[in-house]
Amino acid sequence: FDLAAALEECRDLLVRHGGHAMAAGLTIHPDQVPALRARLNEIARRTLRPEQLQPPLPLDALAPLGQLTATQVREFGRLRPFGQGNPAVQVLVPGLRLRRAPQRIGREQQHVKFWVTDGRTGCEAVWWGAAERPWPSGVFDLACAPQLNEFNGRCTVQLRVLDWRPAG
Repeated sequence: FDLAAALEECRDLLVRHGGHAMAAGLTIHPDQVPALRARLNEIARRTLRPEQLQPPLPLDALAPLGQLTATQVREFGRLRPFGQGNPAVQVLVPGLRLRRAPQRIGREQQHVKFWVTDGRTGCEAVWWGAAERPWPSGVFDLACAPQLNEFNGRCTVQLRVLDWRPAG
């Protein structure tokens, strides 16, 4: 959002203003603040595209599904401890399809589990808190954090879903 351009459109409401696209300052009489708020909101509605309002999703790599083996995911674990300032490895896995239909899981059915395939390799994916979000369909790319799922003495790769988009 170009702050300087927006303030220039509001110059009749301001005592003075200046700056550039990413930072700006202004002086305004207090009684003009509601009008400025309304005008800036109108400018934002007119100029911003919906995708500009989405927070960025930082990804570390593009990784075909076949490369996300248990051995590789264990290697990612060497980057621990994960937390603020050191997030878990996040990758984009391209060209997937649903292998099994998504199912709601959890006490309140608030999570989604589904299985994906690239035509050669298959994997389980879990999307926490996404029961009300649109689920993947067709051919899609999956942003995820690969992790190991140990259950009943068996260790498999599981994709913790961050988001998805149609492929291409």
